[in-house]
Amino acid sequence: MLAERPEIEDFLYREARLLDSQQFEEWMDLFTDDALYWVPAGHDDIDPSRHVSIIHDDKKAMAVRIKRLRSGHAYAQDPASRVHRLISNVELGEADDERETLEVTCMMLLVELARHRQTIHSARCEFSLDRSDGRWRITRKKVNLLRNGEVLESTPFLI
Repeated sequence: MLAERPEIEDFLYREARLLDSQQFEEWMDLFTDDALYWVPAGHDDIDPSRHVSIIHDDKKAMAVRIKRLRSGHAYAQDPASRVHRLISNVELGEADDERETLEVTCMMLLVELARHRQTIHSARCEFSLDRSDGRWRITRKKVNLLRNGEVLESTPFLI
């Protein structure tokens, strides 16, 4: 068996903790060099090359987003939102033992506190994980926000 549930759950919890504590560089290290991070807009299953997305970043674009957040010029995040993520309903999907890949889904509840206002966001997250270099890394992360068809006041917290 490629992975046990507790190992994958720990990986997802760690990813959430790194984001919550704004350890973005360590978070980026969880991704492969050819990784994709996608947050669809309007519908969960759209073609991101033909439709607008909230976020559709490769690893280079993720680094630019983090640099902007750190620059002090991300005015929507001044002051930075405080966030807590709750990960649940982890499901291990398709595994390829030979290629050392695994599909995983989970539910995420994200609570954001920004400018004395608390907002709750719910999403189903889909991960493609790879362990070919001996540790789990994300090759694809898709965040299907429940509210992805509505106006979002702020999005940098999604990173």
